[in-house]
Amino acid sequence: MPARRSLTVAIPALNEEHNIEQTVHAVLASASKVANLRVEVLVVDDGSADRTAEIVRELARRHDCVRLVQNTRNLGLGASIRRAIDVASSEKISVIPGDNDIPAATLALLLSNAYAADVVMCYFHNDESRGRLRFIISTVFRLIYTTCFDIYLQYVNGPAVYPLEKLRQIELCSTRFSIIAEINVKLLRQGVTFVEVPSTRQVGLEGSTSLGIRSFIEAVRVFFQLLLDVYVRHRHKYAHRPVRLAYDLSLHKAARDSH
Repeated sequence: MPARRSLTVAIPALNEEHNIEQTVHAVLASASKVANLRVEVLVVDDGSADRTAEIVRELARRHDCVRLVQNTRNLGLGASIRRAIDVASSEKISVIPGDNDIPAATLALLLSNAYAADVVMCYFHNDESRGRLRFIISTVFRLIYTTCFDIYLQYVNGPAVYPLEKLRQIELCSTRFSIIAEINVKLLRQGVTFVEVPSTRQVGLEGSTSLGIRSFIEAVRVFFQLLLDVYVRHRHKYAHRPVRLAYDLSLHKAARDSH
């Protein structure tokens, strides 16, 4: 029998008392259908003022694989993800939002393909569901990143599965949502293997948005910091192109059929 594999699903959460239980249950349901994979669900409560932490504590009492980590105050998404990276106990790690915005089919794809490459990335077919403005912003963002950093992806900020030890070896400076793009650039530019799996966005939920002046300012700051790191400060470390692997469509069908 092959050695058991392990994955931490990190869930940063801020005032998600109405969504966090459904999010955790969605991960547990998807994990139960993947053979030979130990899944840890790590909720990072980023200083919530509601019952988020209380709900997660109760979930942890009922499920041994659920853990709660609390920030003493609101530190931001970037700090929460960095903390998850520090305390996770698995070989691989994935980050999903705490608002139950990731479709069950996407979770199934990520979990069932977690070891298909060093980095397993997800992109979405139905971008029209986000509206014209979000589509334009996302497209421009992707074009800038893929061309400037020579990493040709379908989606730069999508959910993904990462090798934990490699993540712990890179310095991350983002404080907000740009941390996902920063992680992707710094991992892929080390010449890791990657695969992209197709999925669809969940529609009909309020969800959260990464748009806003503070997010825009950080996105600009992180972009120029990445240029400096990749091409000047650590150019030898980040001088490699990633290796794209073919996606096994049979795994896609199996994950889809299981949900």
